Amino acid sequence: MKVSLHEVQKGQLAIERLILRSFECEIYLVSIEEKTRGELIVCDPQGSPLSFRSQLDAKKPFKGLGITRTELHHQSPYNEMIGIAVNPVEPMQVKIANPDQDYS
Repeated sequence: MKVSLHEVQKGQLAIERLILRSFECEIYLVSIEEKTRGELIVCDPQGSPLSFRSQLDAKKPFKGLGITRTELHHQSPYNEMIGIAVNPVEPMQVKIANPDQDYS
């Protein structure tokens, strides 16, 4: 499901965590986990997923929302790159600083 950045910034959603998904070439997509609606992809007014070029840029729109849990998720193609059979591999999940804790 999707949610607009404007709706998120209103501060009326019960955000349990902010998730930054890291892709090759320093591209980050953002989703939130909301208490009643589950995971929602954050989109622009046209409904396209927002993309950012850095973790810092990805977190800036969420400053002041009181988010207390932020994670970086990264799916690595390492097994495929070295010739190991392609099997589903869980993405790496790392806790990172919350938007209000960054020095930006």
